[in-house]
Amino acid sequence: MWHKIELRTFNKPQRKIYPRKIGYAAASVVILLLSGWIFFQNFQSNNPYKQLAELVDADTLHSVCLYIGEQHIVLDEQVEVRCLPASNEVEIRTAGNASFRLSAPKQKETYLQIAVPSGKKAQVILADQSKITVRERSKLSFPLQLVRQERKVYLDGEAYMKIAHNPQKRFVANTKDIHVAVLGTEFLLSAYSGNTEQSVLLVSGRVEIEPSQGKRVVMSPNERYVFNKTTGKTSLTANVDPTEHICWKEDILKINNEPLNKVLKQIEAIYHTNLKYDWNELGEIQINGKLDVSIPIDELLERLSKIAPINIDKEQRKITSTKTIKK
Repeated sequence: MWHKIELRTFNKPQRKIYPRKIGYAAASVVILLLSGWIFFQNFQSNNPYKQLAELVDADTLHSVCLYIGEQHIVLDEQVEVRCLPASNEVEIRTAGNASFRLSAPKQKETYLQIAVPSGKKAQVILADQSKITVRERSKLSFPLQLVRQERKVYLDGEAYMKIAHNPQKRFVANTKDIHVAVLGTEFLLSAYSGNTEQSVLLVSGRVEIEPSQGKRVVMSPNERYVFNKTTGKTSLTANVDPTEHICWKEDILKINNEPLNKVLKQIEAIYHTNLKYDWNELGEIQINGKLDVSIPIDELLERLSKIAPINIDKEQRKITSTKTIKK
């Protein structure tokens, strides 16, 4: 069935295809066609970062989207995308552990892009088994086949990368302003296009940073490098606890003395819902703690009431303060 869908997809580019249910996977996947020309067939030419940034705005999406050649695959749940260069295919695995495969355009080198909206995340497994966890509001472009002397990916956003060791073929993660080169390691790269600062947090191994301005820097584990693209200044901080920055991988929202109104704003984005509360009133409350954002929102709000002085009306999802504020 999938083979027939693929043939119809490439032969009739103006038609929308809605695949039937196949196990758990196809229930949450819809294949659409982009109306315009997709850059992936010539991704390696011109400026790949610019093409990556201009193709899609992750802030406007509601679902994880994968782009393969002229195909646009909409994924309604958190998924794993696995590159299979031997068969020129991409395998998509759902949270229910079901999977299906899609063929990529037949060419020497094919780049794919995954775009992750607010409140979601996705995992990409490259041809060499390197694992990249892509955070919300992020876009990652990656090769299906590793045919070059370097393994290259392009990131707009944030991603945790666990790179397979290969001394003959270094791995390079590119953003608009910095390049991170490794042989095999684990690190967090944060490079949202709207942010002034881009950063690298090294968890293990060794990386070399080459910014668009300034000198190269070689990092050691538990160091955090920050590059300010406006001023061109850099900083390197040692003895950083990585768990503070990568807890989102495990669906944990860590709160460090933050105003409650801003925490609720994050919860609304993660759950794609609206809560009722007085912004100014709850802004007076500072909280600390951890919240598991993989559970239902009603349960999460109940846990939130354990660490904050609030009352919750579950029916209306209205949150009010129980704290007496001095005027």
